[in-house]
Amino acid sequence: MLSIFGSGIGRGIAIGKAYVLRQSDIEAPQYTIEKSDVNKEVKRLRQAVVATKAKYQKLLKDLPKTAPRESAAFIDAHMLMLSDPLLIDGAIKIIKSDSINAEYALIKQSQDLIKVFEQMQDAYLREKRVDVRHVTNRVLRSLMGIVAHSLDEVHDDELKGKIVISQDLTPAETMFVREQKIVAFVTDLGSQISHTAIVARSLKMPAVVGLHGATKYINDDDMLIVDGLRGAVLINPSESILKEYRKRLSKIRAREKYLTTLTRRIAKTKDGKTIRLMANVETSKELGAVKKSNAAGIGLYRTEYLFMNREQAPTEQEQFRAYKKIVTGVEKPVIIRTLDIGGDKRLDFNYPNKKSSESPLGLRAVRLCLNHIEVFKPQLRAILRASAFGKVSIMIPMISNVDEVDQVLTLIKQTKTELRSEGIEYDKRVKIGGMIEVPAAAIMADVFAQKLDFLSIGTNDLIQYTLAIDRVDDAVNYLYDPIHPAVLQLIKLVIRAGKKASIPVSLCGEMAGNVKYTRLLLALGLRHFSMDANYVLDVKEQILSVDTEQLKRAGESIIRADSPIQARIKLEKLNEFPLI
Repeated sequence: MLSIFGSGIGRGIAIGKAYVLRQSDIEAPQYTIEKSDVNKEVKRLRQAVVATKAKYQKLLKDLPKTAPRESAAFIDAHMLMLSDPLLIDGAIKIIKSDSINAEYALIKQSQDLIKVFEQMQDAYLREKRVDVRHVTNRVLRSLMGIVAHSLDEVHDDELKGKIVISQDLTPAETMFVREQKIVAFVTDLGSQISHTAIVARSLKMPAVVGLHGATKYINDDDMLIVDGLRGAVLINPSESILKEYRKRLSKIRAREKYLTTLTRRIAKTKDGKTIRLMANVETSKELGAVKKSNAAGIGLYRTEYLFMNREQAPTEQEQFRAYKKIVTGVEKPVIIRTLDIGGDKRLDFNYPNKKSSESPLGLRAVRLCLNHIEVFKPQLRAILRASAFGKVSIMIPMISNVDEVDQVLTLIKQTKTELRSEGIEYDKRVKIGGMIEVPAAAIMADVFAQKLDFLSIGTNDLIQYTLAIDRVDDAVNYLYDPIHPAVLQLIKLVIRAGKKASIPVSLCGEMAGNVKYTRLLLALGLRHFSMDANYVLDVKEQILSVDTEQLKRAGESIIRADSPIQARIKLEKLNEFPLI
């Protein structure tokens, strides 16, 4: 048995067989061949192309009805590329002229094509290099007899009960994988606050990230134990160890059963403070978990997932249907965040300054929307139209200056006027709030509080911007620290500003759903939490057990700590102290 360790996600345990995703370029052999073997090598390449086409055709046939309509177009485009003389015929010419093996000839030709695409001015054509690389790898796998998986090869139930092993997963890929019935994630890269980790938590799924060797040491169908609490992955464990972990799994399920008894209890502290616990969602498929947890509503609906995995932005009508489904489905207050694309959340379709939006500090979130009114306006119209069917609020992401807020408020006012003139109903009292996730916004929270109806602290980004680290950069994510005194002081500033202006302040980052921070956040004065629905009851259990008056002094002590280490020691003492 081999054990490898990384950053654990969740308290859960998963037991299952490995399903290894191969996403990197394939290392192929390079050798010369005899002139007499050239025709044989050409035939081998043509057979690999035929086999690859057959796999693509099977993908089309097995494509689920629920798959995005762009999926079929994506597969068709790759099949056409296999018939393009530039790629395959070009490789055949190299085999004949240089007397080299088919694998190397194909790589050489694809590299030349990629260079051509990279030099093109048109952004759409430049992205074709990705398709060339993808198709090349598929043919190489057929040539070399490599049994490996990529996400576009997954069929119905193929991932059921499996543990996905990958170098990393992009947000778009996790949206695909989450539809499958996998039991755990394991990745080489990533951290506790990478998008893969967030998705794992949203599914209450154990995961281990940042392993730096999972894809090297784990093979398809290896029996694995994923321990989300310890951050451990056990490869091909003995029967006795499997038995021990199955016992632990039973205890976890028993605890989950106990937590359901708290569903109908009001989230109220021992000293009578009622705490509002809301849920974060990405799609309507999560509404079941929201209802099951009896959350007070949706505190963050991430709309960017409507825009991902497709070739063009969704229409106003398409967005309206999606927002209405959420609003009518939950029958409680819903806060809809406008498009928050940027950083690791990327769009497939092209638009001006796309490269800038992919930077954590680039043209993203509200900046992107204000620069692309043609994308932003239909979304605002759709959200306002949905507000006629329930209590809807609009949240602006990544605000950093007052001018941005003024522009958005003006645009919303104009949109309301247009809808009114068209005779389209909407809630005239819809509230507008802002996400505080930039240090500048936290420092000026009192100013924003005068202009907005509510504030919401997005700690995932606030922490990375405050500490000047990219939270998805594997080289520095160890510096990501939610209880760094500087971060806590900014959180306290925002809460204080909301209280002074008599507007609600919520916290919707990963800190909100982590019970390790519940007491601390209560001590700082937080009364509105928004988290993944699967953690509402865990947080409620903590709330029911504490007296906020007793917590205040401890919270101030943690903020005044000289270093994150001191803050962590004090936090551990706070969490150990019996307040019941």
